[in-house]
Amino acid sequence: GAGRMTIQDSMQAEVAARYQPGFELPVFAKLVTQQVIDAYAEASGDFNPIHVDPDYAANGPFGQTIAHGLMTLAYAARMLNDWSDGGFDETGEIEVAFVGPVFAGDTIEVSAVVDELVMRGGRTNARCNLVCRCGERKILAGTVYQPVDNKEVG
Repeated sequence: GAGRMTIQDSMQAEVAARYQPGFELPVFAKLVTQQVIDAYAEASGDFNPIHVDPDYAANGPFGQTIAHGLMTLAYAARMLNDWSDGGFDETGEIEVAFVGPVFAGDTIEVSAVVDELVMRGGRTNARCNLVCRCGERKILAGTVYQPVDNKEVG
């Protein structure tokens, strides 16, 4: 009724608009070329031929090279850090499933929507549904938890 604040109302009242349920995070898009994949191999030290050797990959399960899964995850982290002013690297949590390959020539689009505010670890968190796509193909899906209050955890 009027005048009664629920815990959910109280949480929402203290949280910035970008963390409110229904907020759509700005989409991060990146064209993935073989050069980008090769550069990630250099940076990560992962030179598996499925990523860097087109002749080898041609006979593999995808018929061509694929990007590193962790590279896709890095793009998601970049978007989440932009949204949270770097808070994701400090305090965010992510649960993901890799559900499809990224090929050279694909454009990855990372998007997320705040689902709801939840209590986690004694703090108010924005829970987000995260999706990475290449066109109509889903590449990665997951859940993000981002603390949105300023309380220190004891």
